[in-house]
Amino acid sequence: MIKCLLSLIIGYYCGSFLTAEMVARKVAGKSIFEIGDGNPGMANVGHELGSRAALACLVGDILKILIPVLVLNALVDTPGWQIITAWTGLGATLGHLYPFWHHFRGGKGVTTIATTIILMSPLWGILSGVVGVAAIVLSGYLSVAAVVAIAFYTIAICAAGLPLDCRLVALIFVLLTCKAHWSKLIGIRNGTTHRASLSVMFWNKVRGD
Repeated sequence: MIKCLLSLIIGYYCGSFLTAEMVARKVAGKSIFEIGDGNPGMANVGHELGSRAALACLVGDILKILIPVLVLNALVDTPGWQIITAWTGLGATLGHLYPFWHHFRGGKGVTTIATTIILMSPLWGILSGVVGVAAIVLSGYLSVAAVVAIAFYTIAICAAGLPLDCRLVALIFVLLTCKAHWSKLIGIRNGTTHRASLSVMFWNKVRGD
């Protein structure tokens, strides 16, 4: 329990470092919360500041989970590396979603969750990514794809018998993803959420437009 709590706390502080904020300050000279839709994530950075800035944001968001996971698994004497990975990733995701220095208002946690589930189980993590891409194309909405992908992952690792901690963290990820994307999901019903460009391009090609 102490090791899990330590992993959660360290993960939170690492996750609270918002890469998008640093990239925005460097490239645009202002806070990411003042740019575009204000979301401190790769999508907003890419849309407003370009692909190179988005790539830098993506790499940073991956590293802020990968580094503490590797360090903690090297230092903490435990047979369950997946357990340390799960709690560190959850902490980092909570830090990204609710950074203490920004009044607990952060991003949506797509990259942090994706990184964590791949580290916990590479096979099911990658397959859930494939399911997510398919969901984007078929549904047309990124928010739907995010929920579908993590739900698929949770069901898969439960069936595969991964450690209880991993299954619990995956379930928490489902709830956090639903909460983070709730306004977009409601917007689909109201017609205010825009369709993903990937889906639009795919269906235009299918129809021959």
